[in-house]
Amino acid sequence: MGHRNVDYGWIVFLILIVIVVIAYKPVMNAISKTRAGSASAELVAKGRDIFYDPDVWGQKNRSCAMCHAKDYILSDGYEAVEMKDYRYVELKNLKKTYEFGVMGNPEQLMDQVSRCLSSGTRIEAGTLTRADPRWEPLLAYLVTL
Repeated sequence: MGHRNVDYGWIVFLILIVIVVIAYKPVMNAISKTRAGSASAELVAKGRDIFYDPDVWGQKNRSCAMCHAKDYILSDGYEAVEMKDYRYVELKNLKKTYEFGVMGNPEQLMDQVSRCLSSGTRIEAGTLTRADPRWEPLLAYLVTL
């Protein structure tokens, strides 16, 4: 009787697929955390300024913080702005909510921001695109919330 050669290639391939499926999420989370940590503190600080600045969107005394920050205080020299559909909406876990990361889609978050910016009853400043210099810092700040 002769000894049969057994091809273990398909078994090794199957084991690799199982390992990839099991390790995918932890590996992607680690990569995502590394990329999020790579946003410089300076960029995040600039994004925070954009979020709170009452003049950055071209409309006097309107900012993202008016509706999304409990600690927002109206600056001296500004009058309160009444917005028809104003309500406080806490922003938290945006990175997780929008699955932002290596495989995430920052456009989903920017679409949401643009809806608020373009609303006639909110900031009324148009939409935000990747070409806008406010985009990157604001995004860097928002994913820290």
